[in-house]
Amino acid sequence: MQKNLNKKYKLFLFDLDGTLLDTAREFHLALNEVLKRENKPSQNFEKVRERVSDGAGALVSLGFNIDEQSIYFEEKRNSLLEAYKKVFLESKPFEGVEELISLFEKKRILWGIVTNKPKIFSAQIFKSLGWDKKAKILVCPDDVKNLRKPDPASLKYALRELKQLPKDTIYVGDNWRDLEAARNANITPVFAEYGYIKNKKFPLNKNGFNIKNIKEILAFT
Repeated sequence: MQKNLNKKYKLFLFDLDGTLLDTAREFHLALNEVLKRENKPSQNFEKVRERVSDGAGALVSLGFNIDEQSIYFEEKRNSLLEAYKKVFLESKPFEGVEELISLFEKKRILWGIVTNKPKIFSAQIFKSLGWDKKAKILVCPDDVKNLRKPDPASLKYALRELKQLPKDTIYVGDNWRDLEAARNANITPVFAEYGYIKNKKFPLNKNGFNIKNIKEILAFT
C-alpha cells in the first residue's frame, strides 16, 4: 500500500466481480458451453479470468473474435448470459471478504456495492450471500438509466442515497473503469491487486491506493 493512511473514511463502496466475488470460474464454464454448442474452440481459464472484469461483452469478443459492431454480437452475448444463469450463484467471495464484512458489522461501518453487473444477477447474489442484510446499498446500471462505469452516475447515486460526501468515501475495484469512475465522482480510488488483472497490466492509480488483500481496507477505518 502507498501513501499515508492518516485519513479515515466513513463510507466504503466496492465493485463486485473481481473485487468481492470470484466469478471467473462460472464465466469460464458459461462461455465454453456456448462455444461448444456452436462448434467453436474453447477458451482456457486464464484468458477468461483476465477479461471477466470487462464484462460479458469482452468475453463474447474473446470467444467469437467479434466486436460490438457485429450483427451477431447481441445474440452471442444473450447466449452467454443464458448459460451464465445456470451457474452464477455458485461464485464464492474472495478470501478475507466475509471476515471483513463481519468486522464492518461489529464496527458499524457503512458499506455497499456499486457494480456494472445487471441487477438480475447482482440482486440474487446479494441475497444468497446474506449481504442484503449487511450492506447499506447495492447499485447496478439498472438504477442509473443503464449508465456504466467509468461513468460516475452509479457512485454518485450511492452517495445521494446514503447522504455521504465524496471526500469521506473510498471505492475499491479491480479494473481501470472502477478507478476512473471513482475519480470522476471525486471519490478516493482503491485498486485491488488480488483481482483479475496481472501485475504488469495494473492501471495507474496516482491519486489513490493499491491493496494486495481485501483486509488492508481496515487501515482506512
